[in-house]
Amino acid sequence: MYDTISAISSPYGTGAISVIRIDGPKSYEIIKKLTNLDEIKHRMVYSTYIYFENEIIDQVNVVFFKSPKSYTGNDLVEIYAHGGVIVTRKILETVLSSGARLAERGEFTKRAFLNGKISLVQAEAIYQIIEAKSEISLKMSLQNLKGGLNEEIEYYRREILNILSEIEVTVDYPDDIEIDTKNIVKEIFRIKNEIDNKVTNSKKALMLNDGIVMTIIGKPNSGKSTLLNRLLLEDRAIVTDIPGTTRDVIKGEIDINGVRFIIVDTAGIRETEDIVEKIGIDRSLREMKKADIVLFVLDASTGFTKEDEFILKEIENNNFIPIWNKCDSSLKINKKFEDEVKISALTGEGLRNLENKIMSKVKDIVKSGTSSHITTQRQVEILERVNLYLERAVKSLEEGFELDIISFDLRKALEELDTLLGKRFTDDLLDNIFSNFCVGK
Repeated sequence: MYDTISAISSPYGTGAISVIRIDGPKSYEIIKKLTNLDEIKHRMVYSTYIYFENEIIDQVNVVFFKSPKSYTGNDLVEIYAHGGVIVTRKILETVLSSGARLAERGEFTKRAFLNGKISLVQAEAIYQIIEAKSEISLKMSLQNLKGGLNEEIEYYRREILNILSEIEVTVDYPDDIEIDTKNIVKEIFRIKNEIDNKVTNSKKALMLNDGIVMTIIGKPNSGKSTLLNRLLLEDRAIVTDIPGTTRDVIKGEIDINGVRFIIVDTAGIRETEDIVEKIGIDRSLREMKKADIVLFVLDASTGFTKEDEFILKEIENNNFIPIWNKCDSSLKINKKFEDEVKISALTGEGLRNLENKIMSKVKDIVKSGTSSHITTQRQVEILERVNLYLERAVKSLEEGFELDIISFDLRKALEELDTLLGKRFTDDLLDNIFSNFCVGK
């Protein structure tokens, strides 16, 4: 916290502008030395030059943020230079030779957290904003950056603290105050149920962040790989008229209406004596079981076959969409499924209807997921531990245990909530979180 650090904060490569940050007690001294400016006022933009040993390195803009009114809470300088690789590196080397050290991954944001500028939840949100792969993931992360989850966790803390205070007053004054055990149990159950619902929805939120897994299943030569390529708008899978061409799992990512999907093409499922193809089919069935949605591709030119019947038995417990492929305006097929979709993966006909059907299948996931502010597995696991302690407190109350035991469980629940926000933390926890950040952030 007391070192002066520096790093390039813009992406590596050539661009219009690059950004170099300096943070710490020597940052003001360093920037004055490198620019020869007499004074640099807080939040004023200065167009100047960076010098090293009386030679101009670059013409830059410089902004100084005085502690505590900066991103990190420390004295912070940002240098906006021309976006060349060599000139940017040269400026960084000059700063480092003037008394700063190279920042570690996420060290600027880590300092912001340690200085109380942001909570640990908000720090995680910053990382997820940078890493967002879809519009929905971005919106969810922005909610947390604004303090959405902080407010909810602080609410649970207050509610548990009120119950704990009531119990401890009774412990201190047993002759004067009598505890209403039934009401305490009722209140703990209420909080536990609210957190249970949040955990349930949060798992859907994680699904939205990571991507909803959508697996394409069907018999050989039904057009699965053509459909994959059509959805991805690129040739990822080999497409031929030879059955059994796809023998392994092929994955890609698509965005439909702001929702991220991990789409998986699998080997065609059929009876075969080919050992390699059998391995591919086994993998297909495993991928199908892991999928959130299954696209069941049927060949309209052959109709519903015994191979399709076998696949249907395998997927009937899944959330699947029956898709008749190779359809054109002249081909007539009897309706087999209530919510079937007709497409031509080759021409793209009916693809919009398929996308609409996919979105209708995930609307509950999207609705529940976006209502949750939980966006990391760490947050889910902490809330599950909170509920475990609440459950233990209720059980102890109902079985007539001493109030000290109930107090212990409620205190542990509060400690877990503090860990979630970062009011309690270990160095290992911080290292684990901030090691995922890029250098310069």
